[in-house]
Amino acid sequence: MNPDSPRSDSSKDSAPDVDSVQAAFARMRQEAAKRTGQAPDLNRERTSTPQRRKKSNTPRLPGKPTGKDGRYIPYGQYSLEGFGQLLRKEIKQRGWNHNLAGGWVQANWDELVGDHVAAHTKVEMLKETSLFISCDSTAWATNLRMMQRQILQAIAQQVGPDVVTELKIFGPHTPSWRHGPLHVKGRGPRDTYG
Repeated sequence: MNPDSPRSDSSKDSAPDVDSVQAAFARMRQEAAKRTGQAPDLNRERTSTPQRRKKSNTPRLPGKPTGKDGRYIPYGQYSLEGFGQLLRKEIKQRGWNHNLAGGWVQANWDELVGDHVAAHTKVEMLKETSLFISCDSTAWATNLRMMQRQILQAIAQQVGPDVVTELKIFGPHTPSWRHGPLHVKGRGPRDTYG
């Protein structure tokens, strides 16, 4: 509809336009008057004062760094430690260096010896300074014994000296021929399984 065009006759006869928000507000006041007997007086000013915040017994922390004696340390005279530095200090204090080094060797075994050797060997555990390794064949166990010096050097470069000083290398586990509670010692099975 064009705003310049004249209105139809029916709109001239109807009541003037009423704001819908004011109409809704008037209905709400009427409902409030029905329920409580009176409508709230909107013309009176609020005389109540805002409530004050209750004081707590705990002191406010301003967020400024303080020394051990509680005095403020001026900016630039303090240093905050990073998370890595705090973690290293905690590990050293608790004596976890050895255990973490053993875990690192076990997790990164393929980086230390290469993917081809790691496919045929497995780190079983680190006990004191001995690293226990199992191989899937006798030939790989012999090969790893010949590489022992290079492996120990690679481990010392990565995790530090004296963490691993000895490699205990084992071949494949042979099946047990012992059945029942009684057993006669003999030569036992030969190493023909690898």
